[in-house]
Amino acid sequence: MRGIKTMKKKSQALALRRPLGALVLAMSSLLLLPACSKKEAAPLNSAKVIRYIGYVNYYPIFIADVKGFFREEFGDAVTFEFNHRMNGGAAAMEAMAAGEVDFAALGDMPIVQARANGLDVRVISSLFSSTAGYGLVAAKNSNIHSIQDLRGKKVAVMGASVQNKLLLKYLEKEQIPLDALDILYMKSRDQLAAFVGNNLDAAVTAVPYTQNIIEKTGAYEVLDASGYDTIHTYIAARGAFLEQNPEYVEKFLRAIIKANAWISAHYDETMQLAAEAEGNKIEYEDIYYKTRTFDFGLTDDKLDGLQDTIDYLLKQETITERLDARSFSEKRFIAKVTQ
Repeated sequence: MRGIKTMKKKSQALALRRPLGALVLAMSSLLLLPACSKKEAAPLNSAKVIRYIGYVNYYPIFIADVKGFFREEFGDAVTFEFNHRMNGGAAAMEAMAAGEVDFAALGDMPIVQARANGLDVRVISSLFSSTAGYGLVAAKNSNIHSIQDLRGKKVAVMGASVQNKLLLKYLEKEQIPLDALDILYMKSRDQLAAFVGNNLDAAVTAVPYTQNIIEKTGAYEVLDASGYDTIHTYIAARGAFLEQNPEYVEKFLRAIIKANAWISAHYDETMQLAAEAEGNKIEYEDIYYKTRTFDFGLTDDKLDGLQDTIDYLLKQETITERLDARSFSEKRFIAKVTQ
């Protein structure tokens, strides 16, 4: 997928709308394709391939893959294709829109945007929630100690992301107009180089990128998301796959729950495996895990958080219709496997 170009935004509406433009265009094109000829419906739970996209540090899914919990649930009848190096949530939703992905773990913003643009994506469980894992980091000599100090500064954030939403929450609560600072849209992994080159004053980013920036440039954390937003990450499924393979959805979630229990009993090994897979430091994996609460139930607070993102995107005019989070959240699967 093409990287999100660095650009300055002049309004809050454009701040969220433009980074998502590629996703809107891709989905609109897919929705305009002529309808395929009707085929005879396949028997339930007959899929031969299951495809997932996410990140290594979405640990329960990663461990369910590498430790064989999916194979334990499904046996040998299904082939698994796992991509643990997702190129952002918008890219994951584009892949799902093209029918290339059945399950994805990602933040709520790309899910809502995809749903608003006609993709039948369903939320089937929570993955984790966090406030301490996201926040504002400032360059060593920036003299930034609060949100108010961002005025006139160059601030990086990944577009179409929960970090983007958090930045807007910061500014809105502190009554700072968007054009009071210079916002540079860049992927989290590119922000370190910008700090090293003295091209940034601050960034709204996430663990473990925060630790890399601090360690290698002398930057410091100003504050996290506490009091501004709670970041939620969900597991989503392609609607057609879900309807055609309901038992497989249950098996998928059951494997993840087993893996989560295994992590508790084999924590050090989990961190080692994740660090090796990512080429990361074990201590950074440890920080990432401990700044998130892994909890799969679609409780009211999780659904309210999803609805908050819907309302926020509507306010920013990124979507034009108020969606109902509960209408595309399928609680039945996680409820059944956890009862």
